[in-house]
Amino acid sequence: MHRLALLLATLALAPAATQAAPAPQRDEAGVRAAETAWSEAVLTGDVSALEALLDPDYVTVNAKGVARSKQDVIDFAKTYSAAHPGAHAKPLPPTSTVELIGTTALVRHRQPTETSMDLLYFKDGRWRAHYSQHTAIAEPAPHAS
Repeated sequence: MHRLALLLATLALAPAATQAAPAPQRDEAGVRAAETAWSEAVLTGDVSALEALLDPDYVTVNAKGVARSKQDVIDFAKTYSAAHPGAHAKPLPPTSTVELIGTTALVRHRQPTETSMDLLYFKDGRWRAHYSQHTAIAEPAPHAS
């Protein structure tokens, strides 16, 4: 009888558990959520989340012009999370802009020393990252007197 009660309780809770996570939205809020989830996956070393979020052909180019693959990002996330246990992402700041073009999103980030962009696309009910580019912001040249 105890097993039956446990089974019924589990089955009763299962629909609530599957309904708890909202489906990704094909709008700015959905893109912002995907960006935040991406950051969280890198910081925590969540390989399965990165596998799902990054396109198989994903490439990121850093501010020094070095290209890195999806696997490079996953390897970095594993190393980073091991060295920084308990690290978590903050939500995408309002200074990051999202431009939606059909099923594609262009996300622009600006930091004091770097600007970057992420190109995502919406397919099969979720956002996936395809490309990222980071560019250093040069110091202004001194004015000649």
